[in-house]
Amino acid sequence: MSTADAFDESRLSAVERENQSRWKLTWPELKLLLIASTGFFIDAYDLFNINLVVVILNYVVNGKLSGTIANAPLQGGVLKASANIGCVIGQIGFGLAGDVFGRKSVYGIEMILTSIATVLIIAAPLSLGKDIFTYITVFRTIMGIGIGGDYPMSASVVADRANLRRRGTMVTFIFAMQGWGALVGGLVFIILMAIYKNGVEHHHHTSQLNSLWRIYTGVILVPAIITIFQRFAMTESTRMKGVQQARGDPNLIAKGNMAGVKVDKVPNEKLADGDSSDQESAAAAEEATGIAATRAAKAAAWRDARDYFSEWRHLKILIGTTMSWFLLDVIFYGISLNQSIFISALGFANSKDPWEFLWQQGVANIIIAVGGFLPGYYFTLFTIEYFGRKKIQIMGLVMNAIIFAAMAGKYEALKKNSSGLIAAFIFLQFFFNFGANATTFVVPAEVFPTRVRGFGHGLSAACGKCGAIIASLAVSIMSTNVGADKVLWLFFAVAVVCIPFTFLIPETKDRDADVIDLQERQEALAAKGRM
Repeated sequence: MSTADAFDESRLSAVERENQSRWKLTWPELKLLLIASTGFFIDAYDLFNINLVVVILNYVVNGKLSGTIANAPLQGGVLKASANIGCVIGQIGFGLAGDVFGRKSVYGIEMILTSIATVLIIAAPLSLGKDIFTYITVFRTIMGIGIGGDYPMSASVVADRANLRRRGTMVTFIFAMQGWGALVGGLVFIILMAIYKNGVEHHHHTSQLNSLWRIYTGVILVPAIITIFQRFAMTESTRMKGVQQARGDPNLIAKGNMAGVKVDKVPNEKLADGDSSDQESAAAAEEATGIAATRAAKAAAWRDARDYFSEWRHLKILIGTTMSWFLLDVIFYGISLNQSIFISALGFANSKDPWEFLWQQGVANIIIAVGGFLPGYYFTLFTIEYFGRKKIQIMGLVMNAIIFAAMAGKYEALKKNSSGLIAAFIFLQFFFNFGANATTFVVPAEVFPTRVRGFGHGLSAACGKCGAIIASLAVSIMSTNVGADKVLWLFFAVAVVCIPFTFLIPETKDRDADVIDLQERQEALAAKGRM
């Protein structure tokens, strides 16, 4: 090894070093993953807990044991959709802001917004009566803006730093925390139900359920507050600094001298500001260039997304990521947010006793999370660098279509067999997460270059949430009016239609979008020079 090579090697970040084992995590990597993945743990807890909170509120306010709320807009569909409506705003807004102002300037704000909204939700006055549904809907929408912002920001923060050999593994790791969020949400619910059992079941103090749902919703504030401080302590990634420098000095593109484009030639970076020498070097670099704060650089950042996606070769990839995520979330959230409806319709949780009914719903959610959610995520995590992203996505969609068809075709038989019903839900969630639910998140974080990664990922995720909104608003109504079996046939059709859009997306395994982007921009400059 030459002296120059040894010097470069000594300066490599532990997060970005190429010669590491694929599975042996360094402390900087572990810290990065914990900071980013905790957000998704919190997001999943907040997104999916509404499934059980709606059942409690419906009983506390209306005295009905059901997942549909007759005196709320679209039978409670708007309440279930509210967080996803906010997500659309947050995903596009925070994604674009992260590209324009840099990840460090934005990361952490989304978690503050989520936490404030959560506090206001659990403070909802019961004296509002049925208007409490409207109150919670408003603040779940605000909470959703923060949750939505976490998607492009956490994906970009990890993808910006990860080396190609395990970038997919690292991005999948943070998204897999959704499974733990769903599981812990179910466990917390069951624990609280056990605590309140004596008062609710034996003494019929059903008003205690009003305390239960508030504790259930608010307990997630503890990890949220811890995560906020960790995110504000992170420094900017080397790749993002290179983007900011190139915006201020376009000559760097022609020279091919952009920091962070190649992961084996990047300077050392830390994940937190605890190292004073790192702070000083980062401050010196910013002071020397003076780029990030210039108006011209900010204007260039706003133009990046417009110019990049105006080319068909890039736009068709964006169509692939947005449409596949949109269609996937129609069926994923159509099932996940209305799980209580399908479980009740198929006869698993049909007790007339309030405590027993809620207990059955909580147990069903835990079984599905343990059996399907978590194993699916980790099958993806351990195989994504071997199989690639496209194969996993297509395989998952095909299996989802088959399971939906089986559930719809054998609907009457499943109504008489609760074990068969739970098995179907487990396999369905398994192939969601060992399939398109994981890869639609991973691919936009890898397929777009750093300069437009936040916007590309945010817009793709926002289209996914539009699908979730449609599912939230329509499924509860359709299951009541046309039957749950017809809804399952519709989900089968959507899974099939989703498959062709996957072919618009290139395989992102071992693909460095920044290198490709730099080459394309150099070719464009050369072509202009020849004109």
